[in-house]
Amino acid sequence: MLYLMMPLEKHYDNGFGATAEAFLAAALTLREKTKSPLLFELLPQNYLLRHAIELFLKSGIVIIHRKLKIPFDDKPHNSQPMVRIDDKWEPFFRVHSIADLYAYWKSLIVANAETLKNLCKYTPDWTIAAELGEWIAFIEKTDPNSTYYRYPASRDAMEDKKKSPFKEVAQEDLFPKDLPEGKYIKAFLVENAKGDVVNAYMLDDNTEKEATDALLKAADTLNNYHAMMRIELTEGW
Repeated sequence: MLYLMMPLEKHYDNGFGATAEAFLAAALTLREKTKSPLLFELLPQNYLLRHAIELFLKSGIVIIHRKLKIPFDDKPHNSQPMVRIDDKWEPFFRVHSIADLYAYWKSLIVANAETLKNLCKYTPDWTIAAELGEWIAFIEKTDPNSTYYRYPASRDAMEDKKKSPFKEVAQEDLFPKDLPEGKYIKAFLVENAKGDVVNAYMLDDNTEKEATDALLKAADTLNNYHAMMRIELTEGW
């Protein structure tokens, strides 16, 4: 890919795609280094994945607008990128909702499918799998403003409680009857001066598992779309 050897400002998509690739690579490197995370390692990993998704979508929007010379509202196709949300145009720097970005990214592909296909040398399949929309919707519900994984507290206290791998439980729930054979309970118990347990915090092995799975799959799929666009539409630039 020729763009990787160029300064970001010289890239066909203003560097959004290359930056997305860098965030994805960083996330995968962290995951490789911490294969069995116990504390809060998932938070920065998931943030990097989520940001990669946002940047891949923005890259695709820019590439299609510029390749097909589609204006951004009343501005030319090579002007500052914008996103159309509910018939209103918003500049990129104001939009962090991946649901909004995905909806516009998808609309560009669907509306111009035949034109895009005719521009391609290797006749790739531009069909957007339904699963991608499902992963995006799940991620949007978890982190609509790109703040959930960056801060310990957000606007939703109930959602914030899901971030911590150790969760407070009632003492009677420390030893569930349906515990699978061979599985161990890991918990932190706090005692008072008399030696009585006053708080119990049990390790939840499934913390962020569903969200992480959606982030990984969406990021990988959009990375593939990005590679296809760079090969087919920008000639590697």
